[in-house]
Amino acid sequence: MDKGAPDHVLTADQHVALAEAVRRAEADTSGEVRLMVVTHPLVRHPFYALMWAALLALVLPWPLAFLTRLDVPALLGAQAAAFAIAGALLLATPLGRALVPRAAVEEAARAAALDHFLALGMHGTRGRTGVLILVAPDDRIVEVVADEAIHARVGAGAWQEVCAAVLEGARGGHLAEGLEAGVDVVGRILKAHLPASDGGPNELPDRVLVI
Repeated sequence: MDKGAPDHVLTADQHVALAEAVRRAEADTSGEVRLMVVTHPLVRHPFYALMWAALLALVLPWPLAFLTRLDVPALLGAQAAAFAIAGALLLATPLGRALVPRAAVEEAARAAALDHFLALGMHGTRGRTGVLILVAPDDRIVEVVADEAIHARVGAGAWQEVCAAVLEGARGGHLAEGLEAGVDVVGRILKAHLPASDGGPNELPDRVLVI
């Protein structure tokens, strides 16, 4: 586990078991697999919290104007109060995070996976066969990034089974088991398309990264 990473996500035994699962997956293939667990929200929600509060404040005066006898200063006061109350509520409670659009979370997950794939040097393997599985449990999302040599042979659809395997475990509170199942699926895919070459080194660490 990285220094400073949360120690409550995976136990020491689970780290060992997952590293072994990666070694097994790589044993019969020339591919390289890495696991990453993101423990913080992929999208910081204050922007969306204030956006929804502002939208409420913009809309509120219209029904009030039709349904009440409030004058303009009173309507403006109600508008300001609505923004302040809704903004505070959404910033201070889980509701604000729940209102982050799913499309924004998916885009952030894809961007994070691509960034980490490059930062970890996974694009530099000899055969361009790196595969990164990134999971953000709190956002209930998994992204798989595969380098060009394997992706060209497999295609995007093959990685859906990997994501489904990880999410099934994570949803049931068994993140480690889900990750291990996802690694097993990747191993089968790699073995089918990129069988091991004699004497190929292990180019990337097998340990799980938790950030």
